[in-house]
Amino acid sequence: MFEIFLRGCKSMTKVPANKIGNVVIIDPVGKKGGLDHYNDSLASSLKKLNIEVKVFSNYTSEFAEPVFKFRFGKSLLFIPSMIFSLMKVFKLLKASKPQFVILHLFKITKSSNSLCREVKKQNIKLIYILHDLDSLIRDNISDKEMFAGLQLADEIVVHNHFSSDLLLQKFPGVENKLTIIPHGNFLDIPTKISKQEAKEKLGLNNSSLKVLFFGMIKPSKGLNLLLQAMMKVNAQLIIAGRMRKKSTSDFNNQLSNLKKEDKLIADLNYISNEKRDLYFKSADIIVLPYRKIYQSGVMIMAMSYGIPVVASDLTPNLEFAGNIDCIEFFKDGDSIQLEEKINFLLVNEERREILKKNAYSLLEKTHNWNLIAERFQQILSR
Repeated sequence: MFEIFLRGCKSMTKVPANKIGNVVIIDPVGKKGGLDHYNDSLASSLKKLNIEVKVFSNYTSEFAEPVFKFRFGKSLLFIPSMIFSLMKVFKLLKASKPQFVILHLFKITKSSNSLCREVKKQNIKLIYILHDLDSLIRDNISDKEMFAGLQLADEIVVHNHFSSDLLLQKFPGVENKLTIIPHGNFLDIPTKISKQEAKEKLGLNNSSLKVLFFGMIKPSKGLNLLLQAMMKVNAQLIIAGRMRKKSTSDFNNQLSNLKKEDKLIADLNYISNEKRDLYFKSADIIVLPYRKIYQSGVMIMAMSYGIPVVASDLTPNLEFAGNIDCIEFFKDGDSIQLEEKINFLLVNEERREILKKNAYSLLEKTHNWNLIAERFQQILSR
């Protein structure tokens, strides 16, 4: 299902890894958006292929050094801080002289284009990992600027056919540099802490099952649907993630009603990796009522933790599952059906085990980092 995208693409003649120059991954989001695991897993798997990799991000690891500041929003210091970080990136690139830069992009902007032009001036081959395509369908940047950004890339990686089709509908001229490579799994993340221990650390009771909603809260995530459905579900809802606009005004009544019935645990903040581990370990199921998505890292993470998933039947979610019975789907936007699916899954342990087993199998086979690294190696070898 996730074969390398060959619709008019260049041939992928494999070159020995020792003939591939060193690689730098640039990721301004990093630990703030959960990409630290993505970067380090890709770097580690490429290292097994004898490819040298460095990561410029906002955290420290075997591969990464903190070039960008770890902060939320755009304060008065954002622009000068970003300029300082980019200057540091350019200096490091000149010193390390990589053959390739892999750049994480969630949207194409004038700023990202400026960064890419500087990278190209150093005769470095540029590879985008284009996670989201919002900037391609909004009016805040011209088609000319977006096309210019795409033209700067030597190769473009997206995670599924849904994203590649959407990209080609708007910019059909990029098919020769477009490749589909799936998002890798998180199977090496879960700790050995038990569900009971995780609940105790979070101060959660054992009197009810736990339904988890995890990640940044914004309109496209469909939290309002879940809050409506939970009124008739006999379980506690855990909401773990920060509000994009730092406001709960859109959900105040629903949140208040759930609180009155002792059915809500809300942690509306940035969730550290350590705390995330506890929330995922405590959950009986996770609900992803998204109204719009390109690829869900939260879904892959939940499956990696062995948490059964309830998700809206959006095209990317359906593509992700393929013919594997690994997700309990509900009709997008239908809170009544969502309620039914949650209740069904909570009382049906056998069904939960089937979803967990099938999800694990899918992640091991299709979202394996070693296979993903081999596909990146093919791109680097062109």
